Amino acid sequence: MRLPLSKILAIPGVLGFALFLYLTYFKSEDYALYMVPFIIYLIGVYFYQPAIDWWWYQKYPPDIEAPLRKLFDHRLPYYQRLSEKNKQKFRTRVALYIEANDFRPQVIEEIPEDVKGIVAANIVQLTFGQQDYLLNMFERIVIYPGVFPTPQHLDRFHASEIFAEDGVLLFAMDHLMPGTLHADQYFNLGLYEYAKVLRLSRPEVAYPELSEDLWTDFEKISRFPRKKVEEFVGLENLDVWAVSVVFFFSFPEKFKMQLPELYQTHSNLLNQHPAQGEDPVIVPYEAAKT
Repeated sequence: MRLPLSKILAIPGVLGFALFLYLTYFKSEDYALYMVPFIIYLIGVYFYQPAIDWWWYQKYPPDIEAPLRKLFDHRLPYYQRLSEKNKQKFRTRVALYIEANDFRPQVIEEIPEDVKGIVAANIVQLTFGQQDYLLNMFERIVIYPGVFPTPQHLDRFHASEIFAEDGVLLFAMDHLMPGTLHADQYFNLGLYEYAKVLRLSRPEVAYPELSEDLWTDFEKISRFPRKKVEEFVGLENLDVWAVSVVFFFSFPEKFKMQLPELYQTHSNLLNQHPAQGEDPVIVPYEAAKT
């Protein structure tokens, strides 16, 4: 990704401060006063950095790095089906989501870039038919290498969770990656948690009330027994609506055949029709009224 505008703007401030610091130290203390404007300037750039960089990225959209693009090209089925124009939009949204959110490693020292990209790819996929795709209520993503306990579930090691009060998502890296890259073989935790985030972020939308009885249909659609899904996530009593969104994207043709009305409900809500061959977005958000 290109150097953020805030860092470019900081360069003259750093150079000016360094110059007068040098003159103060080696020439005369009278030069110290000239450092003040540069200090104020740098403080202003620091505090306005998010707004500056976001404006810059909106004006000059970034792209993802080559290794992540290669991963999407070869391993991400949803992305592979997009037109070239929408692939560019997808990559831009992924890059902007990574830039706009706070990724925090736990147990590991650093989060691999492909993991950040896969996290972002899930929310971008979910909201690809929407103009507002960031879901700003949740801006912190915590990544563990494997399953983890939390205060809410001290006795259960699990692979994903959200804390609505703090706007935090938590993922186990070793479960998140296969669930996204091999959604026909593993349950997609990314879509599952972001579906819950979507509903919390947009409470004004009329979401369908779904029964636990739908698990019978889910098992026919995915061939994932309920118990196996619960074991993969590490928790019981999963959110049925969020599970339905996962299978809507992971098995769209089977979902449409088994649950046509719910398929249409999801399609209308998300402005997407994943069962069609290419470009799932129904109405380009630029042309949509809502």
